[in-house]
Amino acid sequence: MAKQGTLKLTEGNIKKQILLFMWPILLSNIFQQFYNITNSMIVGNYISKTALSAVSATSSICNACNSLFFGLGTGAGIILANYFGAQKEDKVKRAIDTSLVFAIVGGILLTIVSELCVPFLLQITNVNAELFEMAQSYLRIYFLGNTAVFMYQMGFFILRSLGDSKHPLYFLVLSSVLNLTLGIFFVRVMNFSVMGTALATIISQFIVDFFCLRLLFNLDKSIRFDIKNIQFDWKIAKRICSLGIPAGIQNMMIYVSSMVIQSYINVFPNETIAGIGVAERVSVFSQIPMNAIATVTVNMVSQNMGAQKYERAQETVKISLRMANVITLVCSVIVFFTASFWVQLFNKDPMVVKCGSDMIRLMIFSNIPLAWSHIYHGAIRGSGNVKVPMFNAVMSQCVARFLFVFIGLQIFYDVRILYVSGAVGFTLAGIFAALYFRHSSWAKQIGLR
Repeated sequence: MAKQGTLKLTEGNIKKQILLFMWPILLSNIFQQFYNITNSMIVGNYISKTALSAVSATSSICNACNSLFFGLGTGAGIILANYFGAQKEDKVKRAIDTSLVFAIVGGILLTIVSELCVPFLLQITNVNAELFEMAQSYLRIYFLGNTAVFMYQMGFFILRSLGDSKHPLYFLVLSSVLNLTLGIFFVRVMNFSVMGTALATIISQFIVDFFCLRLLFNLDKSIRFDIKNIQFDWKIAKRICSLGIPAGIQNMMIYVSSMVIQSYINVFPNETIAGIGVAERVSVFSQIPMNAIATVTVNMVSQNMGAQKYERAQETVKISLRMANVITLVCSVIVFFTASFWVQLFNKDPMVVKCGSDMIRLMIFSNIPLAWSHIYHGAIRGSGNVKVPMFNAVMSQCVARFLFVFIGLQIFYDVRILYVSGAVGFTLAGIFAALYFRHSSWAKQIGLR
């Protein structure tokens, strides 16, 4: 079943396949994070510290919404990779059509809901009066692009499930360049303030959606997306929801938890709010390799489970885990010693730099157990089990983190409690994921261990 731009992950040397499939995803993730931080860098350098605080205060809200799109895209990708590995062309075609229709209709509905909820979302995150109007303007524009974001995520997962990790990279490069260029133009030339950066984001995503759809129109004839021959399948749609909603809920709960934590952060001075927001963005860069390897793990495990090549799926997990451990450790060490440099790229205020650097150094090495969580959960999801990763993430990164902050601030009211809370959640997530993968009867019964 040869297809333009796709890669079969059920054959060949596993290490070579991981590296071949991983490097475009790795670069894509770098550009994705660059894309995510562009708005903060622009407002922090070209508008004001207050604008940076306003955008930082909305980050958990934006991430909570995007996480639902990511989860549903994950569900669609698992189904597609499984059908692709089993060489079921008719099912691949139906899954692609269903996923895209789902993204368009769902994106429109979520745009309406999110626009209505903007004031409520800002209130529950305790955004202060000084930042409220600016944060609301940013979110109003940002949420208008929900359909574009959903299509953006769904298109990327479709391509990667078919073994194509290069085109998502090309599209992300284009999107990042457009977002930066348009953001600077709207802010510096048109004086649109924070609304300009949000507008740049949605325009760049709509443009990339066009190119992604164009590529899907030109896949192999048996599976390409054709407006005149859309084969929407309700059963596949239900499967996308059954796999994607738990993954989306998992990420949404993590970000809802972050919104609650943000309500504690927002009572501190603006310099602290900005510093923590920057630290979170910088820390994510050291997570890029593990995320790339986890994405490869999901797709390789899913394709091989579909092809009933269980030993190959098992070996994929072992190799992926070793690679993630080594690379994450190296990245964490580098970020630890260069923390101040990265924070200064966003804002050079001494207090912002100090708060951001302190937070990075306190939490950065918790990325290692987080890598265990990503790899093990990737393998578990690729095998069709999305409920365990959801439960694990909610308990470790939501419940445990909230309790740590709530109790910790009662005992010792210091901003460092907030810094360390993320590390607590990451560490517990890694431990729980490793224990489940290595000792559960489920993993052994399906041939994953």
